[in-house]
Amino acid sequence: MATNPRIPSNPENMTEPKRPELVPSRPKRPNSGLPGVLLAIIVAVALLAAIVYYMPRAPKKSPPPTAAQVPVQPGANELQFTQLQMTTAPTGSGMNLQGQVMNTGKRPIIGVVAELRFRDASGKILGNIPAPIEGMAKHGANLQADAFANDPLKPNDSRPFRISVDQAPAGWNHQLPEMRVLTVSAAGK
Repeated sequence: MATNPRIPSNPENMTEPKRPELVPSRPKRPNSGLPGVLLAIIVAVALLAAIVYYMPRAPKKSPPPTAAQVPVQPGANELQFTQLQMTTAPTGSGMNLQGQVMNTGKRPIIGVVAELRFRDASGKILGNIPAPIEGMAKHGANLQADAFANDPLKPNDSRPFRISVDQAPAGWNHQLPEMRVLTVSAAGK
């Protein structure tokens, strides 16, 4: 005969039926913390947004001046050239053009660029060479370079000048080249 382990084999203990007992339930798992993590992320995003909002901004770029704001530059007709002389380099094909320049305009001149036109023996143009006009100043008995930017040529004033060309075109007739003023820069008012 098979025995049932739930039924007590001792009849003396059977006098009182057993009542159900409350068995403590399993301990609850700790919460996953998902609401706390979400709250921390929201707070971090809010702090980051506040930092970005209150950070200093880069200055806005101002637009470049319009054509109406750029001061009108003097023209070539405000300069008069006299006493032009040419010297050639003893070796190579370099040359210097010297003379006097007078400012007949109303503003001090701080820079001039001229173009020298070289011709061959038949009068054909061999080349045009742009070069800056360099102001000169007397220091004792000699002339030394004195840039117009450092010492502007004042209105109704004249000064010696020099244009240097390192390499004149081959076949040049060694006559005084034609000179044309390309740009003139003046000091502000």
